[in-house]
Amino acid sequence: MKSPLAFLCLVLLPLLSLSACKKQTNNTSQLPVYTVLVQQPQWGEVTEYKEWIGALYGGSSAEIEPQISGYVSAKLFGTGELVRKGQVLYRIDPTRYEQALARARQQQEQAQANYDEARQNAAYYKPLVAGGSISRQTYTDAVQREHAAAAALEAAKANTDLARTDVDYCTLHAPIDGITGFSQADVGSYVSPQGTPMVLINSINPISIHFSISSREWLNQGGPSGPLRPGAKLQLILPNGATYPTPATITGVDNMVSNTTGTLMLDAQAPNPDELLRPGMFVRVRAPISKPQKALLVPQQALVSIQGKSVLLSVDEQNRVSLIPVTTGLSQGNMVAVSGAVNEHDRIITEGTQQGLLAASGRAKIMVKKH
Repeated sequence: MKSPLAFLCLVLLPLLSLSACKKQTNNTSQLPVYTVLVQQPQWGEVTEYKEWIGALYGGSSAEIEPQISGYVSAKLFGTGELVRKGQVLYRIDPTRYEQALARARQQQEQAQANYDEARQNAAYYKPLVAGGSISRQTYTDAVQREHAAAAALEAAKANTDLARTDVDYCTLHAPIDGITGFSQADVGSYVSPQGTPMVLINSINPISIHFSISSREWLNQGGPSGPLRPGAKLQLILPNGATYPTPATITGVDNMVSNTTGTLMLDAQAPNPDELLRPGMFVRVRAPISKPQKALLVPQQALVSIQGKSVLLSVDEQNRVSLIPVTTGLSQGNMVAVSGAVNEHDRIITEGTQQGLLAASGRAKIMVKKH
C-alpha cells in the first residue's frame, strides 16, 4: 500500500507543487493558522432505503345520484368543501311529491274506513249465522269483503310509504365524510335517476397511496415477510420536497404481477386530518429494503473527493494532518458509512477540510476544536 505521503502527493498534484510534497518550507512561523473541528467516527446502524413514485387516491368515494326526477331547489355546499356524513347537499322541489303523499294518505284513510266497516259487519253476522238468523252465504260474503278491505288497506299503506319515500328523496344527504368535487347540478337544474351523478365525494382521511415495485425488488426484500410487508411504515416526500410528518402504513399487496409492466402494486394509507393531501397528487414513497447493518459513521461534510476518490482528513495529537482513503456506503441522516483504514479512535476533520488539505501539504497549520 502506498504511504500517506505518497498518496498525498498523488491526489494533490493538480493543486500543489511537487516541491511542497518533498520538503516543508523553512520558515514555518510564516504559515497561516486555521481552526478546524474534529470528531471521532461512531458506530451505528444503517439501513438501505429506496424510493418509488406513489399516486394518491381517496380512501372511499360516493357519487350522489337522485332517486327521483325534478328540479333542484337548493344546493347547500361549495366545491372542495369538507362535508360530514348525513349533511344535506341538495334539495329537489318536493311539491308534486308532497301532493302525491297527501293523496296517498287520503286513500289510506278511506281504505281504513272500508276495512273497519267490513270487519264490523263480519263480526256482526257471525253470531247470526250460528243462530240461523241469516244464511251462511251472507256471512261468507261479509267475511270475503273484510278480507278484500284488509288487502286494499295494506296496498294503500304501501302507496303511502312509497309516496313518503319519494318526499324523503327530495333531500339528498352526504353518505360519507369527505371532500366534494365540482357539482354537476345547480339550482334550477333538472335531474333524474337516468342522468349523470350530481357530485362526487372523496373520503381523504385517511388517504390511500398506490405505488408499484418490480418483481425483483419484491423478491430481494423477502416478499410478504420483508420490509415492505403489510403493516410496515413508509415515509412520504411531497411534491414540494417536504417530508410528510406522519408515516404511511402499507395496507395491502396485490395478488399478481402486472403482465404489462412486470410490477406489483402496493397500497398504503396515511392520516390526513388537515386535508393537505388530495387525490390525484403524486408523492415519493421512501421505505427500507434491508435490515439494519452495523457500520462506522462519519458526517457527510467530513468526506473530501479528490480525483474521484473519497478521503478523510485525520489529525494526530501534534495536529499533523494525514489523508485516509475510504469507501463510502449507506447513509443515515447526515451520517455516512465508511470502510478502510479508519477506526473509531481517529480524529476526523468535519469543518475546515480545505484548510486541512493545506496543512497536509505543509502550507498551513491547524488548531483543533472538538465538537
